[in-house]
Amino acid sequence: MAIKTSTFGRVELSGKEAERFVQYMDEDKPNPLAKATLERGREVFIKAKRGEAFKLKHNA
Repeated sequence: MAIKTSTFGRVELSGKEAERFVQYMDEDKPNPLAKATLERGREVFIKAKRGEAFKLKHNA
């Protein structure tokens, strides 16, 4: 396995790990909860940018 990283550096994949990562990014489906969270975040961002009021929900 060839992964290089440091506290202030990047992660590099090579060989089979890099091939699998690209395959994963192309084929796997996004998490529906993550997509919903992203959409809500975009809505809040637009409202905040326009100076409109918005509410944040706390899901515990």
